[in-house]
Amino acid sequence: MSLFAGALLVSCNQDLLDIPQKGVVGYDDFYITDEDAESAAVTMYADFAQNIGGQEGTWVPYTFGFNNCADNMLAAGNFYTDNDFSGELNEFRYDDNSQVISTLYKRFYWTNHKCNLITDNFKYGDSDVKDRVISEARVIRAWIHMMLAIGWGDPPLVDHVLEGSDKPSNYMKGEVEPEEAHRQLLLWCAKECEEAAPYLDERKSTSDRNSTVRATQGLAWTVAGKAYVFAGEMEKAKAALKNVINSKKYALVPGERWTENFHKVGDGNEEKIFETNINYNPALGDWGGQIQRSTWMQSQIWTWRTDKMATKPSFVGMDGWGGCGIRESFAQEMIDWEGDSYRRKGTFVTMDEFIEEVPWNSDATVTDKWSDPERGIKDVGGLFGMGKYLPWKHICTTDDVVAWWGHDINFMIFRYAEVLLLYAEACAVTGDSDGLKYLNAIQERAGAPVTSLTLENVKREKNYEMWLEGTRWPDMVRWGKTDKNEFAIAKKAGYDHPTLYDAYFTKGEPKHRFYVEYAKGDQLPREKGFKVGFQEGKHERFPFPYGQTSINPNLRQNPGWN
Repeated sequence: MSLFAGALLVSCNQDLLDIPQKGVVGYDDFYITDEDAESAAVTMYADFAQNIGGQEGTWVPYTFGFNNCADNMLAAGNFYTDNDFSGELNEFRYDDNSQVISTLYKRFYWTNHKCNLITDNFKYGDSDVKDRVISEARVIRAWIHMMLAIGWGDPPLVDHVLEGSDKPSNYMKGEVEPEEAHRQLLLWCAKECEEAAPYLDERKSTSDRNSTVRATQGLAWTVAGKAYVFAGEMEKAKAALKNVINSKKYALVPGERWTENFHKVGDGNEEKIFETNINYNPALGDWGGQIQRSTWMQSQIWTWRTDKMATKPSFVGMDGWGGCGIRESFAQEMIDWEGDSYRRKGTFVTMDEFIEEVPWNSDATVTDKWSDPERGIKDVGGLFGMGKYLPWKHICTTDDVVAWWGHDINFMIFRYAEVLLLYAEACAVTGDSDGLKYLNAIQERAGAPVTSLTLENVKREKNYEMWLEGTRWPDMVRWGKTDKNEFAIAKKAGYDHPTLYDAYFTKGEPKHRFYVEYAKGDQLPREKGFKVGFQEGKHERFPFPYGQTSINPNLRQNPGWN
């Protein structure tokens, strides 16, 4: 019987099996109208939101990839190796199978594919709408390749839709040395943005929130300026970045609103240049829709581990995982430099502030607060990865939370402060005094001392202003080419593992007293067989993922990773 049935299937008319697929528009029927172009752009931005700003497991690859190697933060958590995707980057014990690095690399190219679908299938000159959409795709593609260049040096330039058999090579492989290829790729990114800028919309005003979630002239000139800075072309960088400044479409928020930049209330504010649009939509569902295009667990990882505290402070929107610590030496330097500035207090809190100023659930006088059992760190295991300062900048607050899983804050890529700091740096390098007023604007807004325009002063301001915004590690790499001290702390990464305790609970003392103990002996990762710490000639670039190099013979691995 089964043989007969099989014969019937084989001998049936194949034409009957050619059933038209419903709900799908073919290539030949889609890339035609202005509406098609707008639809393709929406798909590109949605893909950007999910792949660049979205979740992978319990982490956002873009965030951890460009932050966790920096010398101003510590991977933290419940214990050592908790959130190890973070710890391996922070200690430089990752390899070419690193989940974060491999996923970040793939996601860049996945989103890049959506850009190439636009540039391959629409042509300039058909309509103003298509010209704009093509240009938006070129700017997003340029940003992607700029970040790939910053992370990997000379990755493949993919400016068209690839065929399945294509195996792209490192940029300009065999033509120039890798470092020059890296520079040339950055210059390509800048040129793409310069050519695209005239076709793009300009932000209407500093109050125009809608324009911060798509590629505008402001974004094009920002990407071009940053690419030029990283390529060492400071005069060209100044020209590009000054276009953003002269547009008058962006402004620094006042110092008292500095923390607004990192919370939902700041979405689309006057300081934002580009961010993903993450609006909570319950119709999407949690797991299949909303969570995958948001920073879901990241909001928990970067929020204090409140399950170890006496009570959850009333302003905290969720029970966090405490996965991000601020390096104590960095925090102390910032206190010594600017004391109780808007920026410092918006970045981290001291232990006095933790007890006296943080909103807790109990009402007490200042004196009583220090003996209040509803405050402090109750768990006798303490807070692993924390020194005597607790990060404040990215805590998910009650105002940020929209559902059980976290917040829907827009995922920020650029804010105006970075433009001013990049411009000030380019001016400092070229001896141009015009950068001074913009450096001073950053300092005055922060509530920090006002200084002269030098590269060292710009470096310090950028380190403080942009903490945990994906700039410090890339800056360390490019500045470290001339100043090896940039890597001094990174070389010792993995050698200091602090845990913060509260003697009120651990020792039964009558008042809260916070102290730090460091791992020692066989508690240290190097005693467990891990090789930790930054290695010159290796860790300046991420490794190309093994999943790519193992199937693509044209992709040359970066030095130190073979």
